[in-house]
Order: sequence, then C-alpha cells, then structure tokens
Amino acid sequence: MKRVAVVIGAVVVGAGVLAAASDAGRIAGVRGVPACTAAGPYWPTMTLAVSDGAAWVACKEQQRIIRVALPAGTRTAAARLDAPVTAVALGYGSLWALDSASTLYRLDERTARVEKEIELGANAAYNIWTGAGAVWVADDQGASVIRISPATNRVVARIEVGDGPADMVFAGARAWVLTHRDSTLYRIDTRANTARRLATVAGGNAAAERIALLDGRLWITGRGVGLLDVDPGTGATRRSIDVGGTGIDIVAAAGYLWIPVRTPEVDRTGFPTMTAVRRVTAAGKVSTVATAQGRVDVHGLAAVDGAIWLADNTNGLLYRVEA
Repeated sequence: MKRVAVVIGAVVVGAGVLAAASDAGRIAGVRGVPACTAAGPYWPTMTLAVSDGAAWVACKEQQRIIRVALPAGTRTAAARLDAPVTAVALGYGSLWALDSASTLYRLDERTARVEKEIELGANAAYNIWTGAGAVWVADDQGASVIRISPATNRVVARIEVGDGPADMVFAGARAWVLTHRDSTLYRIDTRANTARRLATVAGGNAAAERIALLDGRLWITGRGVGLLDVDPGTGATRRSIDVGGTGIDIVAAAGYLWIPVRTPEVDRTGFPTMTAVRRVTAAGKVSTVATAQGRVDVHGLAAVDGAIWLADNTNGLLYRVEA
C-alpha cells in the first residue's frame, strides 16, 4: 500500500518558523512534515478538518488555526482566536472552530476571516460536528449537546444526554451520541430535538469515546475498548472485535473502518499515543496499514478523497495514508 504525507510547507507559528520539509516521520514508510506542536493538555481530538483541496489544523496552545492548500502544501490562511482552540469542523459552506472559553467561531473557509462569534454558555465545550442541518457542540460537563442553526448563527436547542458527550454520528433525521464517562449510547430525533437512552456499551473502567457508521451499523471504540459492533436501533452489542489494542479514534471510509490503536499500558495513561493504524471490514477482518516507529499522538482523524489524514500536534506532524 502506498503511503505518503501531506507537505505543510513553512508555517509561521508564534515567534518561530517551522521547517518546510522533514523526513522525521514517525510512521513506518510515511514521510511526515511539520504542522504545529501545540496540543497542550487534555489532548484535543478534533484538531483536523480536510476538504476541497485544503487542510485545516487547530493549533490549540497557540490559539491559532491554519489552512494549507493541497497538494502544494503551502499555508494560505490563518486566524488567531481569543482562547486556546480545541476543535475544527467543516460544514454549510464554513469552517467552524471552538475555543476553550465556550465560543464557537464561524469562519470563511477560504480566507479564515471570522464571520461570527457564537457564545454557547456551555460548562465545558468540547467537540464540534455537522449534520442534520445543524452544527453541534458537546457540553462535556453539562451532560448535553448544543444545537446551533447555521442559518441564524444561534443556539436553537440543548439536548440532555449522559455524562460527558464525546462523539456523534448522523443518518437522516437521526443522530447517535456516545458519552465517555458512563459509556452510554443515546439516539436523538433531530426533528423533535429529543434524546432516548439506548444502552450502556462498555463497563468497568472502560470508556467508550468514538463512534462511526458503516454498513448500517454503529462501531464504537475508546479507552479499554477494542471495537464494538452495535445495533443502531437498540444499542445492543452484537460482537467485540480484537484490533490488537484499544482504539483512540475511528473513521469510516472506502468501505472500511480505520482505527489508530494503542497498547493497554498507554491506554491507562489516557494519552492518544498509537502503535498502529488498523483497517477493519464490516465482516470483522483486521489488517495493519501503518505502524508507529516512534511516538505518534492522534489529535485528529479525517477521511477525504480516498485518503486517511492523521494530525499529531505533540510532534507537529500531519500524515496522509492512502485508503
């Protein structure tokens, strides 16, 4: 399998300049180049958005987001926010960015010009998703998800779910929310803005954190969790698949699931440091497509145009793996 990395080019960050190219990639067979070393504490997980020939990276501790043209690898835009930036997402013709002060920013996805600042009033705003005609933000300590209308740039609903909403997926007028402190799955009727508890999907010290849709099923992973095949109607776990570690994140693309995994020892620390990227079929066949040969932290995972993109904001590297 051919593996290449996106070239970021010379990126000015704060008072320093990062070099244009490097062979210091820490994934075997993959060339990595600098982006920004700005993960900071609590390990943000949605710092990457890729679409239409460009990649956006949230440089948390620098309070900055950067836009990189692909495949040229040149920085074409940047924006500085008012607080550490923890997540980015694309949707409805805009780039959306979230800061640690519970402000959602709407930006022009070409120029990075801030068009609107939306105060969310969250206890701890966490991640961003787009789907079902809206932008959604997790209120991690408020046990709810916040719905924002892209037509009015206003909060239109706060939907109560379990403790620590961590990830969402969408299909038609339905959405599923996974909560990481109580490992519980909820289904939202996005027409009525109501949530229904389906099931607890992990027990003990496990924390179900990430979710994807493939082949009409939900696929869940997280700390202490390899890969769970879950019924979207009932929340019942159909089977557990051994992926050779516990899953940090998950994305569905090109008919497969793609999962960076870590060892049980690293899992107990909570750090997103991967050992490998696994590819899994809907039938449960597991293969390895990339292997870490040094420390590789996963702060963002995206699938676009037949490629898997991975952001490591500890070491400041952005990788591309062909799907």
